[in-house]
Order: sequence, then structure tokens, then C-alpha cells
Amino acid sequence: MSNPVYCIVLAGTVHCVPVTKFSPVFQDTPVQLVRDLTVDSLSVSAAVLSPATVKIKNRNLLYTLNNPLLSDLESDTSRRVGSAAARIARNGGANNLSSSNVSRSRSSNTSRCGLVSSSLGGCSVSRTKPLHIQFDCAEEVVCTSEIEGILNEYSTHAVYLPQYYVDLQTNLDRDYDQIRTLLTKIFPSWTLEIAVTRLTGGITNMLLSCRHAPTGLKLLMRVYGHGTNLIIDRNREFVSHLVLNSLRLAPPIHARFSNGLIYGFLPGRSLEPHELSLPAVFPFVAQQLGHWHLRINCEYIEDGVEKLRQYTARLKRQAPAPLFSPKRSKPRGRCGAQINNVWDLIKDWIRIVPPCQALVDIFGANLHTHVDSGNVRDVLMREFRWLKNALKKATRSSEVVAHCDLLSGNIIVPADLDMRASVDVTHMPPVEANPVQFIDYEYMMPAPRAFDIANHFAEWQGFECNQALVPEPSASNDVMVAWCRSYLPDGALQQEIEALIHEIACYYGMPGFYWGIWAMIQSELSTIRFDFARYSELRLQEYWLWKNRFEGASMGRTSGETFRTGTEDCAEKAI
Repeated sequence: MSNPVYCIVLAGTVHCVPVTKFSPVFQDTPVQLVRDLTVDSLSVSAAVLSPATVKIKNRNLLYTLNNPLLSDLESDTSRRVGSAAARIARNGGANNLSSSNVSRSRSSNTSRCGLVSSSLGGCSVSRTKPLHIQFDCAEEVVCTSEIEGILNEYSTHAVYLPQYYVDLQTNLDRDYDQIRTLLTKIFPSWTLEIAVTRLTGGITNMLLSCRHAPTGLKLLMRVYGHGTNLIIDRNREFVSHLVLNSLRLAPPIHARFSNGLIYGFLPGRSLEPHELSLPAVFPFVAQQLGHWHLRINCEYIEDGVEKLRQYTARLKRQAPAPLFSPKRSKPRGRCGAQINNVWDLIKDWIRIVPPCQALVDIFGANLHTHVDSGNVRDVLMREFRWLKNALKKATRSSEVVAHCDLLSGNIIVPADLDMRASVDVTHMPPVEANPVQFIDYEYMMPAPRAFDIANHFAEWQGFECNQALVPEPSASNDVMVAWCRSYLPDGALQQEIEALIHEIACYYGMPGFYWGIWAMIQSELSTIRFDFARYSELRLQEYWLWKNRFEGASMGRTSGETFRTGTEDCAEKAI
């Protein structure tokens, strides 16, 4: 898995092009194009990424989690073995796209996607100087000005360095020396005068601000938390970011390494939970989310994810066998199946959620059946099937490419946005003038649009889970009506607004179920100081309160009374 690859978006489609298609390993490299800086990616990666040493609470879950990147962990310990040059020589063009294909096709796409540089917070970063990356003693890749000229014909391109691992502790101890060196490889015009600052925010990741002092240019580096790769499809996150950037819906993405991303900085600030309900904010959030749901083509992302999976699978087949083979006492059921939508993801999480006593107590208290650690996963699966079937019978919500994590911290607004203003939702400005932008695409995948919206409304309560702050999904709620009017295209009829509100109301319980299971898994994996088990309990309690009201509504109660009362009950439970 040491072969780097360029990921390029062409006419909406993601292509994976091995860098050797541009600069073969055995080709003589002109002296003037070689930089004598070395990125030592092997000194840390094998030791840190090995399942025997990875820093998570429960290593046994490594072999029960169904994630495309799990096999990356299993094969990392064999990276030092074998000839990297031989592996590259055997490797053909990914997806049958060679450098000649790129040259032929770029002219047809220039008019739509012909940016010559990538924007970093409103600035431009030239990427036309030679780039030299050394991965080990046998493998060198040189990116010349000519190659960069080809790449810059595309609105979106990034380099994927599957071999390169950023060790946070080492960087903290050594003042981010490794990170500075990596950045000079990605941006050859940068010197080592880079200020690296650890930013706040995010309970499962570390976000770093990287500012090049001589030019003032800034970008962000996200380094994944230990264990998060095991429940998040990093291939999907990467491809989603590429596609979003090609649509001008995300900042540029410059590089992906084995445990993180490097991408553009968006000026502004993230929202606080209490600001989500402000009249100056929520219409813009609604309009932007509606634009996402209409604009993003699910097929492009799925195609790109599949190409990247095939590419990494081919590299792993060419690599030597792992140095160890995990023992399993019984078959892993659905292991190996691809996760293509939110339903697949929840089903997979249930399969591996730890059968801890806290989970047993939560479900045992809400079901008229015996629940213990031996059957709790089966109980969860039955409940999940009920939820899925009940929602599909209650409403028909179209599948969209959903953000799935639209909390306040993932919404960026200009620092000078007037929070006291109000927006006329009957005459919204064009979406091009919308000041709101969304970030962090880890959980982005196909899902019913009502789930994405309900999930956002659930975030109005913050991490304290104060359900009294969640808006009532009723046509009598002016805030809900205004939000849905802003979400829908201009000129939406009243009956369309009411139909959307009904959709959202039906899905109000699913976010609690989704994040409740996620948090229980994190309680076993994460080393972060956050009470995931308690958070899981609060979110699952949301689900049970919603279910009681939902079943009551199906027996004849009005949805307005049902969800208003349900919200009040949830608030009392949370206090």
C-alpha cells in the first residue's frame, strides 16, 4: 500500500491515476527537479498502525468491525517487506486512465473546471513548482512543472499517500517537525517556516491550523483520532470531499495520508448550538442543505468510492502476506459487505456494538422482553428492522447524499455575520450569495433527506441533550414552516411544506438511535475524555420517547400533540 495516487475529478467523475503514470520509477530524473528533502514515513507507520499497538481501548473490535480500511490496518505491518519498485512496476493504470488519457480529455473540461490554482481561504497557492516525495529507499516520485500543469487543468485534484502516517504524540513532542516536512512536499514553494496550531473542536479528531509565515497562507490538517477509522469509511470521506470541491461546496482538498487529510481553510467561524435557531442563521442553513440535496450526484460519489476501493484492494493483493492472521472463533456474518447507505451503516454498527451492561439496561427498560449481553445485539437488530419498516410505511422520503453530521461546529459563517438580523424566507437571496458553508464530511453518505434534516434539528439541543431546544415538527410551528420553506425550491406550495414537515416528524427518532449506537461503540474504542456511554444513554432515550409518541400517533393522535409532548418529556428526562 505504498503507491501514491493522484485523485482527479473529470466532468464530475473521480479517477485514480498512479503517479507512476506521470513519472515512472525507473525513468531518470533531471537533477534540477529533485529536492533533497526526505519524508520518513516508515519510521512510525508500521509500529503505530499495527493492530497490536494501535491506541484504542478494545483491540478485539479490530477484527469484528466491517470497514473497508480495516484490512489496511492488517496489512500495514508488512509494508517493510518486498520491493516497492517491483510493486509499482507490476501495477497498471487504475481504472484504465493513463497519462495520455488525461492529456486528451483535459481540454474538453477546461471551460467548466479549469482552475489553475487552489484557493486557501480566499488566497491562491501556486502548485507549479517541482514536487519530490521519497517514500522509501526504492521508491521516488517526482512531480514536475509539466505534471502540475496537467493536474491544474482540473478544478479538483489531490494526492493520496497511503504509506504516510502522522504520529501526533511525536509531533507534539518535537514541535510538529514531521508535519512541516510533509507540507513542504505537498507545497514545494513552502519553506519550513510554518506555524502549526492545535485548534479546538471535535471530540474524535484533532484539527491543526498550518500557516506559512512568509506568505500568510493557511490550510488545515485533520488527523484522525485513534480507532475512528474503524467506524468511518475514509475512502468515502475523501471522495465526497473531492466531489464537493468540484461543485464549489467544499474547500480544496490537497492531500490524504494514511490517518488524515490536508485541505483548504474557510475563513469565518463555526456556530454555537444556541445560534442554530436564530432567524439570521437557520434560513441560510436550510437553503444550503436543500441545495446540497438537489445538486450532489450520488452516482459520482459511489463510482469514485468503488474505484478507490478497487485500487487499494489491488495494492493489497500485490503486497506480501500479513505477518499475522487474526483468529476468529466463528464466522463474521456480513463481514466484507460494502456499506453504501445509512441503513447499511446502522446494521453494521449493530453487528459490532459492544454488548455492555449499559446497553442491556437501556433496551431492557424499554422492551417487554428479556435482554442480556448474550442477546442484546439481536434485540437491537430486531428494533432496527422495526424502525426501518415503520418509517418506510409512514412516509416516502427521497434518498439524497446526506451530510449526516450537521451539528453547529460543522457550519461555518462569516465572522461579521449580523446575528440580530432576520431573513425574509419568502424572498431568499440566490444560493450563490448564501454565507453558510458546511465542513467535515466523515459521515456523509446516501440517506433519506428527512433523516439528514431531523438529525440537524436534533443538534439544536447541543451535547447536553436538552430536548426542549429541538423545534416541534408541526405545521403550526412558524420556525419549522420557515425552515422548510427555505429548504425547498422557490415557490414551494403550502402542501409541499406540510408534506416535508410530516416527513421530518416521522424521522425524529432515528438520529437518537443512530448516534446512541455510535456513542456506545466509541465508549469502547475512544481514548478521548468524553462520557460516550452517558451520551449514548441520552440519545437512545430520545429514540424511545419518540417511539412511544410515534406509535401513539399511528393509533389516532395528531402528530402536533404527539411531538410537542414528546419534546417536553425528553427535556424532563435530560434535566
